[in-house]
Amino acid sequence: MRNIARIGFLVLFSFTVFLAAAQVEEPAPEFDFAEPDSSTMMEDDATGQELDENGNPKAAKLTAKPYQRIVLVIDSATNLITYNGVMEQEESGSDSLYIRAKRWVAKNLGKEVKLEMDKRNQKLTYIGSIPAYSYLNKYTKRPMGRFEFKLTIFIKEGRYRYQISNIVHESVKPADGKGTRNYFEYYYTSTVKVREHDAILRNADRDILKLIESLKAALREPVIVDEDDW
Repeated sequence: MRNIARIGFLVLFSFTVFLAAAQVEEPAPEFDFAEPDSSTMMEDDATGQELDENGNPKAAKLTAKPYQRIVLVIDSATNLITYNGVMEQEESGSDSLYIRAKRWVAKNLGKEVKLEMDKRNQKLTYIGSIPAYSYLNKYTKRPMGRFEFKLTIFIKEGRYRYQISNIVHESVKPADGKGTRNYFEYYYTSTVKVREHDAILRNADRDILKLIESLKAALREPVIVDEDDW
């Protein structure tokens, strides 16, 4: 009987130890929260892109670019805005170019144009003007006075050179006074109303280049069609 009681005590003690060990909690795994868990990072966040409060990428801030003015040619000798060029026409005589230039001026620069002729040196100088417009869009333009300038044409056998300078913008004259007159150099270097002045120069550049193309076309030799070439 004593042996049976001893065996029962040992069984009961072993069962009690087993229950006590089972109740001990396993320690929780340790995590380092100093760095974000890469497995849960959003793709955009992983690239370093800043996110808003909803987790969406923020729009990139656009840096405003400085306003770009029109670039015009400044003559190094006179410091004036100048349009010039040399045209080679080997088939053209100086007298023929001289006559065509006079006709073109009378037709395109008006009757009030001031003309200085230097037949000996084959040189023509005109003080004329063209209407000034502000182009609102492709189909609409608004008058804004006139552009006055000096045009000089130097003529030689088989070639000529044109030069446009001393360009002045004369605004629309009000009913009770005179319009303002401003040289292009003022508009070009002004530090006030930069966009407004630049717009005037751009509109003028457009019309002056068209005027130059008209001059070139007028001074070209006419195409002579051979009567046998038909």
